[in-house]
Amino acid sequence: MKLVLAPKVKMILTAAALLGSLNVMAQENDYAFGTAKMTTAVTENGSPKAAVNMQLTQLNKDGITFNLAVENPSNEKLVLYIKDKNNFTLHREILPTTVRYAGSYNLDSLEDGDYTFEIRSGKNKLVEKTVGIHTSTVVNRNVSVEK
Repeated sequence: MKLVLAPKVKMILTAAALLGSLNVMAQENDYAFGTAKMTTAVTENGSPKAAVNMQLTQLNKDGITFNLAVENPSNEKLVLYIKDKNNFTLHREILPTTVRYAGSYNLDSLEDGDYTFEIRSGKNKLVEKTVGIHTSTVVNRNVSVEK
């Protein structure tokens, strides 16, 4: 007996297999977090301000909850933005004017894609870090012969 699949089913199975294998190859780099780049801003009189530093870490390997730590040595007013790949603001939060801020962010409800955590002082972007969320799907085919 020959198994015949409809063209649409063949396409779906092929796409699932290809996307699953691409995700597996790329996933190791998606959650590699470290210290974000630092930018030194300039005060009104032209002297450099202390640099703002941001660290974004994943709580556990398989989760989509992140810890954000921001060091703000000059205690300036900072705003956190979480944006999607189209630069649409999903979350905006004024951070407390403290030397160090720490918070947790759960991105479970977001769809697959790239999201940017951005720290701004006024209109100046000081630090940003991008998070990639990608779901991998594995298709297992089981074959059995009945007697």
